[in-house]
Amino acid sequence: MNVSNFWPRENPELKSEKKANISGKMSCRCISCCKKCHTKWEELLHKAFGKIGTFVSNYPVQIMICCIIVNLLLPIGLIRIEVENDVEKLYTPMNSQAIQDRAEIRNLYGDPTNGNFRSYQLTDFGLYGSVMIISKQGTDIKTQAYVDEINNIHNIINTTISVTDSAGTVYTYNDLAAGTDPLQAISGSVILSKPFQDNFVINNVTYPFFGQYTLSPFLAKAVSKNGMLNSTIGVKLQYYLKSNASMRELSKSWEKAFVSRLENLQTNLTDIAYTYSESLETELNANTNSDIKFFSVTFALMMTYASIASLTINCNNVANRMNLGFAGILAPVLAIASAFGFVSACGVEFTNIVGVMPFLVVGIGIDDMFILMSGMADAPPLTKVSIKERMEFMMKKSGVAITITSLTDLLAFVIGATSVFKSIRNFCIYTGVSVFFCYLNQLFFLSPAIRINEQRTLEKRHYCCSCMVVKRREDYEKEGKSKCFINLVAGSIPETRLDVESPMEKYPKKFILFVLNHTIGKIIVVFVFLTYLGASIYGCINLQQGLQLFNLASKDSYFYKYSLWDENYYTTEPIITICVTKVQDYHRTGTQDLLNSVISQMKSDSYIDGNVEINWLDSYNKSAVYDSSSEANFVTGLITFLGSPGGQSFTNDLFLDTTNKKILSSRVHLKAQNMKTSTEQGDFMKRMREISDKANLPCIIYTPAFVFFEQYVQILASTLQTVGIAVAVMLVVTFIFMPDIRVVIIVCITLISILAGIFGFMYYWDLTLSSITMIHLVMSVGFSVDFSVHICHAFISVEGESRKIILENAMDRSGGPIVNAAISTLLGIFMLAFSRSYIFNSFGILMFLVIGFGLIHAAFFLPLFLYAISPCIHNSEMTKVEHSSGDLQRDSQNTRPEGAPRPLPTPPNLREKLPPLDDHSQQKINNYTQGNEESYSLHSGKFTDIGNGYKMYQPPKKHED
Repeated sequence: MNVSNFWPRENPELKSEKKANISGKMSCRCISCCKKCHTKWEELLHKAFGKIGTFVSNYPVQIMICCIIVNLLLPIGLIRIEVENDVEKLYTPMNSQAIQDRAEIRNLYGDPTNGNFRSYQLTDFGLYGSVMIISKQGTDIKTQAYVDEINNIHNIINTTISVTDSAGTVYTYNDLAAGTDPLQAISGSVILSKPFQDNFVINNVTYPFFGQYTLSPFLAKAVSKNGMLNSTIGVKLQYYLKSNASMRELSKSWEKAFVSRLENLQTNLTDIAYTYSESLETELNANTNSDIKFFSVTFALMMTYASIASLTINCNNVANRMNLGFAGILAPVLAIASAFGFVSACGVEFTNIVGVMPFLVVGIGIDDMFILMSGMADAPPLTKVSIKERMEFMMKKSGVAITITSLTDLLAFVIGATSVFKSIRNFCIYTGVSVFFCYLNQLFFLSPAIRINEQRTLEKRHYCCSCMVVKRREDYEKEGKSKCFINLVAGSIPETRLDVESPMEKYPKKFILFVLNHTIGKIIVVFVFLTYLGASIYGCINLQQGLQLFNLASKDSYFYKYSLWDENYYTTEPIITICVTKVQDYHRTGTQDLLNSVISQMKSDSYIDGNVEINWLDSYNKSAVYDSSSEANFVTGLITFLGSPGGQSFTNDLFLDTTNKKILSSRVHLKAQNMKTSTEQGDFMKRMREISDKANLPCIIYTPAFVFFEQYVQILASTLQTVGIAVAVMLVVTFIFMPDIRVVIIVCITLISILAGIFGFMYYWDLTLSSITMIHLVMSVGFSVDFSVHICHAFISVEGESRKIILENAMDRSGGPIVNAAISTLLGIFMLAFSRSYIFNSFGILMFLVIGFGLIHAAFFLPLFLYAISPCIHNSEMTKVEHSSGDLQRDSQNTRPEGAPRPLPTPPNLREKLPPLDDHSQQKINNYTQGNEESYSLHSGKFTDIGNGYKMYQPPKKHED
């Protein structure tokens, strides 16, 4: 017998309903717990900031004077400012493996420019002057006329460019050339040799090798066929100089004379481009200095906008807050000057990229200004409460908001200051300190200014410099004053927020609500968001890495022209050095086999030219003096070989202990194939290091270009790590100030969406992931949090009987300040579009993306999302009150009486005494009910006990929203 047939079965529908009820109750408890936690913590914060508001209200003048004195004293530290413009130090990773390898090789071999110099023996790029000579028509130059012009340019460089020392001695290139043979000091000297030129004009030059010389790095757009050179449009010559201590300054002077002479050189058939070893640093410095003029224009624009955005709509000259707009600009400007002085006094070098910091900090300061002014506008009017109470209200509501945003920005820069790139580190230190000082100035400069402005308003004084007591508009109308006089003079104490709102606060907010309150608008917002997300993901996938250094210079500079020609016309084929760093017994076959094994592994790489090898051991092996009977005999024979014509070029490739007959270190050189992209260069460096790491020989594989290749290897990992830590810290800070896991999740999603857009749209603006753009990405984390936190904070702080009212109240509180802050910041970076500096241009583009995407998310995407889930944020029962007054909430222990209407649970905020409405909401209700016979409010609904623990909610007779 099947017992289950007699066992009572539970109704499946009832079972699923019970599960849903249990799940709903658990969800409600979690929501209630989060709400209570947030309420308690917010009460503590409000109490603390309320005390600050009281303190500022009691001593506004004294606090402002102290703040100004401190801000004027700190800039004195600028007398200790130090400037760092070295591109290598700023834009390559600090203490990278390449830098360590270079230091070790340099300690072993010293300066190669003193002896038998070869350019590939340099551990850095050396001191030099370089010239490219290209056909003006872009045609083949294998004619005698072109050869003559090339020789003429060489003679001008070689003989007419000179410098004089303090004793009056004149030095030409022949006196300052690296090594002992001036011709050997010229990279590409084969082009100047008579055998080459004779064969060149009769079209009989082999390619890519002419005898023992490699031609490919020195000929522009070379075309060959069957090993013969068919055509080329130009040549490149590089003149290396002595870099030892006694001649270094003279060599640097010759470099500058080289640029000055070629700048004015007139040619007939060819065009030239030129550069020298410090051109980039010089151009970068000049470039940034030329953009200083944009600061004053930017500040003027932002001050004008801040003042206009502070004007009232109805020409109320008492309620007008234009003076606060000026104070709001002055606060971050003082903070910038203080930060420069303080950080300079601490010994942190100023770098060119720090020049963009003022644009950033002024934007942050204006954002905070609008938030504080919005908080004061929400406070009860002066006709009902004291100034002290209004200051407390402002600090409670807005002090927390600006603290969150300032702290998130500050922490983003603190994290950025740990970067391996010096440019990022110094920028973040300067900017982080500026943000901190800006925050202090908001509390102790702008807030006292607001307090003083409130006193002026209470005394009904005009906002202009006269500050005379004025009358209301109605009083002047009774006196028969003209409309012009009334508009310019009349004023009264503001009663509501509308009395102090400017057009820039009112109309953008209205437009946002118009879009979000219509179904078509919601559909458009969702469609735009999905399109934005798809474009962002595609851009992220295709984003390139690396910084092309010539982009740092102005496009009309000589260095940019040279670098662009080098990129487009010439190959990049660095010489790769294998340096054995420890003592070895080279006479042993095993040691030679180990070295040859490393060489063979390198040659097996597709980017190594197997036809070029500069190998002292191979050449010595083939010489008549080779002796491998013992290490002493081996070294003795080697010394003899180095003194011969065939061995002199290897002198700088061996570090010998002639006393003990030991080879302390040796070098072998190979040539790489053409590598242009950052990905190719970074991957190549990693493969070479894998070979050296696995070798059974203590060796370093190095080329000077590796120092710059390091950024291609480290930039992505460094960026993701820094941005990832910054995001995590931002979320922790958000949770500390708003301990609601739902808000943290919302901010996290918003932050990821904005960052995806910034990364992705860099691709469409032809920006790459580099040490410069990384600075802006770190900065964007803090900025991306700012707007979303303001909106989230507003949504969880405001009250409302429906989602629509909550949306309106939230936009009232934060919509206007966010739009104004975004517009003012965009105005500030607008001038950067006219900058010639890559640093300023890239900053402007990324700031536009950060502010633009942040504004779109805060104004449309995020409010729509919060609107959709607002019942979960405020109260899960709100939706039932709003949409389904007849829905049933089943109680597991009670049943609904027969015939009784379906009751609603009592919303938690209506079970006890209802809180009073704020003035703004009550004003809306009064306006709505005016003229009706029955006066009612949102509180007019009531609950009637219908038995068995149920209550029935009876809404007002008329109900809106």
